[in-house]
Amino acid sequence: MEQTPHLLLAEDESSLGFLLKENLRLAGFKINLCKDGAEALEAFKTGKFDLCIFDVNMPKKDGFELAADIRLLDKFVPIIFLTANSSEEDKLKGFEIGGDEYITKPFSTQELIARIKAIIKRTQFVKPEIATEQKILSAGITEVDITNHVIIQNGQEKRISNTEAELLKLFITHKNNLLTRSVILLNVWGRDDFYSARNLDVYINKLRKLLKEDPSLEIVNIHGSGFKLAENVGA
Repeated sequence: MEQTPHLLLAEDESSLGFLLKENLRLAGFKINLCKDGAEALEAFKTGKFDLCIFDVNMPKKDGFELAADIRLLDKFVPIIFLTANSSEEDKLKGFEIGGDEYITKPFSTQELIARIKAIIKRTQFVKPEIATEQKILSAGITEVDITNHVIIQNGQEKRISNTEAELLKLFITHKNNLLTRSVILLNVWGRDDFYSARNLDVYINKLRKLLKEDPSLEIVNIHGSGFKLAENVGA
């Protein structure tokens, strides 16, 4: 029998928190609801969770601070941010901290549930306790440790999110070949829809920043089709 996924939900708006908890419970999840970031951090330290959902604007410790603290304890657990702020700057900050999804309020509860299921399905086989060996992929002077979510360039290591690692894995495996937007979305997000497409565009910008230290690599936009990771071995 499959184990019920255990979610950590941090939301300071009591009515929204209760509504989300009930809807997620009815969808088949076990929920631990916390009213602020400090309470959520203590809950994470004493529990075992398959995914975290954090409101960004919370008292005592906001969602970004909470996620940064949790990434020091667990670099694998997926994190979804909920916020009323839709600015690209905030989204990039969330992804840089290690978030996997950034959902803007107001949102559809059914969409949130679908995203949770897709993330859990995508990550359930890469837990640290069952990862038997590191898998390192390379292109140009860049190496990506898929297992530990680390990018290595010129001997310098930088931690990346699970989604960034999955995207880099896909691009490096198919370097110099066109990947359509649909193929990328279905492989990494498990669906091809408007919201996932917006997330993809944000992540492409993030990957370009990660790869700017490697002059031999470039993520090229093939207009109307998709993207490819171009490797120039002479650069």
